[in-house]
Amino acid sequence: MSTEQYRISIGQDRVNAIFTDAMARMYGLVALGIVTTGAAIWVGDMLGVGNVIFSFGWIGMLIMFGIMFGVLMGANAAVMRGNTGLGTVLYLGFTGLEGFFLSFILTRFTTGTIGVAFVLTAGMFVAMSVVGMTTKRDLSKLGPMLMIGLIGVIVVSLINMLLLQSGMLFLLINIVLLPIFLALTVWETKQMKELAQDAAMRGDARVANQVAVIGSIGLYLNALNIFIILLNLLGFASDD
Repeated sequence: MSTEQYRISIGQDRVNAIFTDAMARMYGLVALGIVTTGAAIWVGDMLGVGNVIFSFGWIGMLIMFGIMFGVLMGANAAVMRGNTGLGTVLYLGFTGLEGFFLSFILTRFTTGTIGVAFVLTAGMFVAMSVVGMTTKRDLSKLGPMLMIGLIGVIVVSLINMLLLQSGMLFLLINIVLLPIFLALTVWETKQMKELAQDAAMRGDARVANQVAVIGSIGLYLNALNIFIILLNLLGFASDD
């Protein structure tokens, strides 16, 4: 092997290492976020945290949503400024708060329903991530379309929750939301993969690390929403 070939080989090894580390960190943080949420659900159920939140009605929910939104925005801002350590801590804090919030909601469902929803969520999430990692198609236009659709469904959902309170419309909303979040998982996976590859090609491990943390936040939110949607659908089916 010539000196030039050796340099190319070493350079490619570094590119591969940066990319692999970024992807491993991203999915590792998604898994850690899920574990943190699970632990917070258990603690929240034992201490009745969810009951305290919901005892204040809409005010309690709005305050909790405000805190979670603030922590989530703080995590994103910290990562974008290059402070991935703080961003990771805030992200995990958000997943813990999400667990406290869910600890009350999950009391509406049986253990069997929760277990089935979790297994289905894991299978769907992994499948969509594999598609996102392997597809050769250009998905750059998919994200904005999905976000427009998501905003529209959220508006309809709020109208239904505050005014109509229709069970059938609630079911339809969840049926529409499921493919949206599945597609978002594919799109975000591909986006993060391409951003990590670009950073790796430039030898920029710092940016690749930022991509990993930002990607973990988005993918965790997708997995969480898929889980909640499946819970709603399974719960609706069991009620019938």
